[in-house]
Amino acid sequence: MELLRGKPKERMKKRRWLLLAVSFLTAAVIATVAIPPVRWRIHLVALKATGQIQDLSWGEMVHSMVHRGSTFNATYLLKTKDPYSAIFAPAPTPASIRAGRELFNQQCAPCHGEDAKGGFAPNLTKGNFSHGATDWALYRTITDGIVGTPMQARDLPAERVWQLVSFIKDSRNATTLNKGINGASSPGLSLGIDPTFEHLKAAADNPADWLTYSATYSAQRHSRLSQITRDNVARLRLKWLYQFAQFTRGGTECTPLVVGRYMFVTLPPGDVWALDTRTGEKLWSYSYPVSTPVKNTPVHNRGVAILGNTIYLGTLNAHLLALDAATGRLLWDVAVADNQDGYGITSAPLALGDKIVVGVSGGDFGIRGFVDAYSPVDGKRLWRFYTVPGPGEPGHETWGQGDSWKRGGGSTWLTGSYDSDLDLIYWGVGNPGPDYQGDVRPGINLYTCSVIAIEAATGHLRWHYQFSPHDEHDWDSTQIPVLADAIFQGQPRKLMYFANRNGFFYILDRTNGKFLAAEAFAKQTWASGFDSAGVPIQRPEGHPTVGGSIIYPNSQGATNWWSPSYDAASNTMYVPTMEGSDVYKKGPAVTMDYGNYLGGSATFGPTWTAVRALDAATGRLRWEYRFPPREPSIVMGGLLSTGGGVVFGGDDSLMVALDAGQGKELWHFNTGAGIAAAPITYLVDGRQQVTLVSGMTVLTFSLDAK
Repeated sequence: MELLRGKPKERMKKRRWLLLAVSFLTAAVIATVAIPPVRWRIHLVALKATGQIQDLSWGEMVHSMVHRGSTFNATYLLKTKDPYSAIFAPAPTPASIRAGRELFNQQCAPCHGEDAKGGFAPNLTKGNFSHGATDWALYRTITDGIVGTPMQARDLPAERVWQLVSFIKDSRNATTLNKGINGASSPGLSLGIDPTFEHLKAAADNPADWLTYSATYSAQRHSRLSQITRDNVARLRLKWLYQFAQFTRGGTECTPLVVGRYMFVTLPPGDVWALDTRTGEKLWSYSYPVSTPVKNTPVHNRGVAILGNTIYLGTLNAHLLALDAATGRLLWDVAVADNQDGYGITSAPLALGDKIVVGVSGGDFGIRGFVDAYSPVDGKRLWRFYTVPGPGEPGHETWGQGDSWKRGGGSTWLTGSYDSDLDLIYWGVGNPGPDYQGDVRPGINLYTCSVIAIEAATGHLRWHYQFSPHDEHDWDSTQIPVLADAIFQGQPRKLMYFANRNGFFYILDRTNGKFLAAEAFAKQTWASGFDSAGVPIQRPEGHPTVGGSIIYPNSQGATNWWSPSYDAASNTMYVPTMEGSDVYKKGPAVTMDYGNYLGGSATFGPTWTAVRALDAATGRLRWEYRFPPREPSIVMGGLLSTGGGVVFGGDDSLMVALDAGQGKELWHFNTGAGIAAAPITYLVDGRQQVTLVSGMTVLTFSLDAK
């Protein structure tokens, strides 16, 4: 009986221990899920154990997770399962480069020559790495060697391998070696193709590179570089050129990006070339395969964005691509919209810290415009803001009672600007559809022909200002919003300057969108002024009619995608300007066979073009430079101002350098083809260069061609 009574007690005791064990395991599982450092490590181990992560040994993985001697991006590795896009060399320092150089000359120079300049093994300073040029590819080549060659595996501590990688990258990107070795920081980001969000935010202070479409997030397109001045610009000579093998109709409108030795240039439908900034030699190229004919979209591509070692590119068929910046290898490809519905991407994306922001073209083809943000890691869409509000959204009431909003236009086909302190993205919005006929869309048609301020974190609208309510002239407001901290009427303000296609120069408070001032910078006959809220007072004769109305400016606008430039030192805004009128005719709203959604027509009249320097505080003209007469055209080039007191620009095939203070022509060059892009400037081996894409050619200039 005692034995019988004891068994239940033993069972109770075992049950208690079992409950304790289950509770412990449950707590461990909860801790694993709840604690991110534990969770991502377990996830990586699982991926490695199942063979999903290649080219990363168990020892290398454990070392990276525990010691973190490299820049180890666990998020990238989890998403891409590709160590080549997730593991980078530590941030280089003069000391690490010096140590890498010494080690290289001890162990590698017998084959590759002193300072990697070549012996019977390749010259590594040319950057031609047949086994991969990413940081991790260089690391693995050093540690594993190359079978069948004298390149043997190296048994070195990880820290020493990364020092070698830092030195090789420094040599590859043509850093001024003596400066680096002596401890002075080299200009720009020439230590590697890896500009971070912090680099992009500080781009104005590091003018050796050109890191985003408008040079900086403020979109001022002004460089502090001053080696080329008013006094010596006449010595500019062509240093090198690169001519694309294929021809694209419509010409090139690309603004190249420059990071160290690498220049990135684009052509439609989605092609990228990486060129050597020293020689123009092609380093790699990528051509996007378009499987079906592109519908509707204008045949243009205006450039790329860069973040880390990844290039981001939009395509004519409305895809967003990520490419390895060192090799051109495709990392991911996402569809932003359906090209068969008229959508495309012709603008350069805007790269922020954890977002790639992109707009769409197709406003004349009955689309509903938007601005998107995507993850730079895997292309996942993070948010979308529609520029034409749908039912239940603020602003929908401005489209009348029908379904006009569904084909309302509002494209977003130029790159915006960004204020990192306010965390606001500013983007210009295109015109409503159909062109020239507003009866089918009664109301002011928000948010077309506006500038919008979007919260970068959420995609929510903070404020908007509409330049041309109920536009009937095809006056997109996709021009570049230029940001400046300046004095307005005696008070420091966070301002936005906006030279609009409708002929007015606007000054807004960029914190809240408040209208401060507007001044016509070109001839216009559609508005007599503005009310106190900044709403334009439109003239009755400023609308298209069935019989035709002559209205200034023409349908291409007083300015367009042609980038302006702003010099904060002189508080001067430089604006590419076109003067001319159209005969605007109103007609029925129809969809053409080729896709255009139109409500009339505009007959292009005679035009002439100029660079105009405006007092940014008032919008009043300071000086004007007129380009020579040429055939009627809808294009001209953008502008660049520099710390040397020079403004570069172009029209037709004439590239010019102007005195920034007076507008006097100091230098010119006939490019032999149409200019529809904007020039850039940067440093190579410590010398200032200027590059412009004209026709199908990349032209690069320097003083005395040195």
